[in-house]
Amino acid sequence: MGRRSDIDGRELLVAAALRLFATHGVDAVSIRAVNREAGLGPASVHYHFGTKEALVEAVLARHGGVVAAELKAQAERLVSSTGVTDARDLVEMLAQPYLDLVAAHSETGPQWVRLVSRLVEDDPGRILDGPSARSTRDAAARVFPDATPAEVDRALRMCVTMLLNQLARAGTGSDRAAADAELLFEFLSAGLEAVLRPGLATESA
Repeated sequence: MGRRSDIDGRELLVAAALRLFATHGVDAVSIRAVNREAGLGPASVHYHFGTKEALVEAVLARHGGVVAAELKAQAERLVSSTGVTDARDLVEMLAQPYLDLVAAHSETGPQWVRLVSRLVEDDPGRILDGPSARSTRDAAARVFPDATPAEVDRALRMCVTMLLNQLARAGTGSDRAAADAELLFEFLSAGLEAVLRPGLATESA
């Protein structure tokens, strides 16, 4: 009974923290507010997680493993592709795990994307230095073989930050949302081409 209660308490706290962090940002939310939102006692976060940072990591882990695994799989498919690849392929690869998450989890998916978007603005490495980092960079190098690793890394960080920021603001399931996503993909694709293949972009213009 105690074990079941502990699991329920952790789940309530993670769900409450996700809602609050996504809406207000991690720094603006106190441990007391999370306990209150979860309907638990004032020492609950400390009991289950020890620290606020450990709670944040638990919230990120709620969907993070699935997103990272899908991103890694998407990147490996792009790397092994025998056809011609371009910036649009790379942008869609980066976006698809988040779009799939939102489609599969209509409530917590968008909340999680909003939270990650907030965190990535301050530290893009939370995504690009994670479990799928090597595969993501390999995919970018496949699309832009003449770009240096430093150029690829800088462009990826900017692209991921903008992508998540816009996905966090977007609605889902409407013609407007689909049109906005298409415009976003085209915008980011053109930006990557301009930065990582500047000579070709100039010739096309």
